[in-house]
Amino acid sequence: MRRRIRLTGRRQLPRSSVDVQVNAVGGKKVVSMTIADPRQFAMMPDTARIKLRLFENKLSETLEFGTLGNVKTTADISNGAFSAPTCQLRVVATDAQHKGLLLGSTDTWNLKAGGDDEGSKASESILLFLPQDISPRTWKLDVREDDYPVVYIDKKIPDPRTWARNDPVFVSCVLPAIIREVFDDLLLANTPPVQAWAKDWLLWADTLMPGKAPPWNDGRPQKQAWLADLVDSFCQRHGMLDLLVGMLEQEAAA
Repeated sequence: MRRRIRLTGRRQLPRSSVDVQVNAVGGKKVVSMTIADPRQFAMMPDTARIKLRLFENKLSETLEFGTLGNVKTTADISNGAFSAPTCQLRVVATDAQHKGLLLGSTDTWNLKAGGDDEGSKASESILLFLPQDISPRTWKLDVREDDYPVVYIDKKIPDPRTWARNDPVFVSCVLPAIIREVFDDLLLANTPPVQAWAKDWLLWADTLMPGKAPPWNDGRPQKQAWLADLVDSFCQRHGMLDLLVGMLEQEAAA
């Protein structure tokens, strides 16, 4: 039976109040959690339970980390399909009078579940590439509300992250489409976004078209024209057509 969590009096916890990491141990993905700032939990009872909710696409899972008085430091991720789940920390009351009351929660953030250095470097950019079983597709874009977009590359492709970053066909043909799709999603709103990841994408767009802000208050034709200019500027800046033509000419000469 699904239990409803009541929200009355919820405390907004900063992301920095806990240290959460994910690692691969014996073929399993294990999440470790420690309380980095005990002051944020000082007014909460020791019996309150600590939960970490994971969600990605249509998948969801809640990990239990004991209580504030007896913190469990690790928990296994049972669903092996997670690649880069979004997560949220929740602290829930368990005493009879307030059972189910949500005492505090953080904003959501991305929890990379790959466990390798390359993935860590990728997560520092505005677009994250991750291998996943997405057959029959070769790639799939996931534009998230509260975190950076993720491009899944089917794991059957050898070294999928390197392929996505360096293959001339993918870079010249797919990346422009990804950029357009991300900004098309952002422009559905009529006001500038407040999410940190979206602001980073807008700053990046400004490097391609300095001073040419998106037409938030205009109609779809004006927004589509701005998108077309952005994609053209990206392709011109990085020589996308020359990159593809050069590869095709090398293959023809071989």
